[in-house]
Amino acid sequence: MLRLRWGVLDHNAIWLILGLGVLAAALWVPAFRDPENLANVLRQAAVLGVLAIGQTFVITAGMIDLSIGQIAGLVVVLSSALLNGEAAMTLPVVALMMLIGAGIGLLNGTLLNILRLHPLILTFGMLSVLQGAIFTYTDRSIGRTSDLLATLANGSVLGLPLSAIAVAVLATAGHLVLTRTRFGYHLVAAGGNPESARRAGINLPRVRLAVFMISGVTAALAGLLLAGRLGTGYPLAGNGLELDAIVAVVLGGTALSGGRGSVVRSLGGVLLLACISNLLNLLEVSAYLQMFIKGAIVILAILINQPRKGEV
Repeated sequence: MLRLRWGVLDHNAIWLILGLGVLAAALWVPAFRDPENLANVLRQAAVLGVLAIGQTFVITAGMIDLSIGQIAGLVVVLSSALLNGEAAMTLPVVALMMLIGAGIGLLNGTLLNILRLHPLILTFGMLSVLQGAIFTYTDRSIGRTSDLLATLANGSVLGLPLSAIAVAVLATAGHLVLTRTRFGYHLVAAGGNPESARRAGINLPRVRLAVFMISGVTAALAGLLLAGRLGTGYPLAGNGLELDAIVAVVLGGTALSGGRGSVVRSLGGVLLLACISNLLNLLEVSAYLQMFIKGAIVILAILINQPRKGEV
């Protein structure tokens, strides 16, 4: 019974930490508990939340994708330039950006299968390629997003941000795919023990292609939300997002070695990071000290995420 209770606590630790953190922040900094500020936290968390959903699939499968930040950045620039404020172009541009995200993910997965490179090295290379492509296209803010994207990113319904509702729907779908489908079982098996998964008849190359395409599509969606928030195509918009997404996923308990992951708990990690960032801004903590604190959180998350004795 004691072991069972500890298991339940362990699996839900991120929500316990988040709840205690929010309570402490609300008591310590009155401005934090203002409804408008809390809604703003959810809006700020939406972009990272979408990225973390895709990254959860990749890391659970025993891989990693460092290119997602620059995929989002490329989408910010291209969507803003193509839309240039034209509402009628929103749906065609959204569809095109999704195809671009899926295409880059497909390319990542294909190169991984052919070249047999470590995904860290491969996707870091893709990060550099995409960053170069962005700055070849423009080195300054360009274009303007449509009112529809701006409303999705910044609007509310009954006090709840639309972007947060969209993330909740996407997370629900991701959770069901990861925990209730054959593909989800194959993905977890591939991440836990690739050789055993291969011997069991699981098509590992197909799993790799699928998870990288999921990662690319969610990165494109995150880029569209980010474009709506910024209102223009800022070329540095995606910088650092990939690392924040990885930290959020690890905080949520997904194993960096693969084989264990949860979309729902990854969102808990996203909300924790968003609350910490918001609290530091309210306290007017310097950007450099914020970098130090976030770095310490990364190290702590990795240490906590290490398998315990007897854990597979």
